[in-house]
Amino acid sequence: MIFVTVMILSFSVLIFSIIIFLNLGDALIKLESTKNIINPNMTGINQSRIDVILNPNFIYFNDTSNLPSYWSDPEDNCRGLFSCTIKFTDGWNDYVSFSLSTKNNTRNTWSSIYGQQIDVKSKGHYQLVTHMKLNNQSTQSHVKLEGFNETTKVWYQIKQCPSGKNGPLEWQEFNCVIIIPQNTTKIRPVLNAGWSSQAGKEATTWFDGINLLTNVP
Repeated sequence: MIFVTVMILSFSVLIFSIIIFLNLGDALIKLESTKNIINPNMTGINQSRIDVILNPNFIYFNDTSNLPSYWSDPEDNCRGLFSCTIKFTDGWNDYVSFSLSTKNNTRNTWSSIYGQQIDVKSKGHYQLVTHMKLNNQSTQSHVKLEGFNETTKVWYQIKQCPSGKNGPLEWQEFNCVIIIPQNTTKIRPVLNAGWSSQAGKEATTWFDGINLLTNVP
C-alpha cells in the first residue's frame, strides 16, 4: 500500500514538472519570437525586414525591477528623478506603453533607459522606428541610438530619432535610416524622457514600438 502511494505521488510530481517545463518553454519561445515580428500598423515599413530589438513594445516586464524586460536603468533614475511605469491604458496601437514621468525642471535631465546591446558591422544599414507621446510639460524627449567604438572603447551618439521634442504631442511615429559608422561593433537604443517645463508640474513621456530593422537596402 505504501509502495503504491509513493508511486502515485512520484507520478503526480513528474506530470506537474512536465507541465511547468512545457509552459516555460512556450513562454520563452513567444518572447524570443518577438524580435522577428514587425507591427503591421507601422507606416512606411517593408514587412520583410527583421526587428532585432527584444521586447520593443514593452509587453514583457520584470516584477522585481518594474522595468520592461531587456531594458535597464543603470543610473537608477527610476528610483529617484523619474517614475517609470508600464501603462495598460494607452499605447501607439494597443493599450500598452512605457511611461516616464518627472517633476524635475533642471535642463538636460534625462531618463537614460537602455535597450540591450546589438552586435553590428560597420556600413551596415538599419531602420530605426520609434513612437512617442508627450504631455504639456515634457521637454526635449527623444530616442537616441548609441554606438560602441571598438578603438576608443567608448559609447557615443549615432543619431536621435526623433531629436528632442516638446509637448504636447499625441502619439507619433518617427522613422530614421541608420548607417553604422566605422569601428562601431555594437549599438543600443536609449529612451530619453526629458525634464518638466514648469517647476512642480509633472512631465510625462510615453514610449512604444521601438523597432530596429535589418535588411535595409
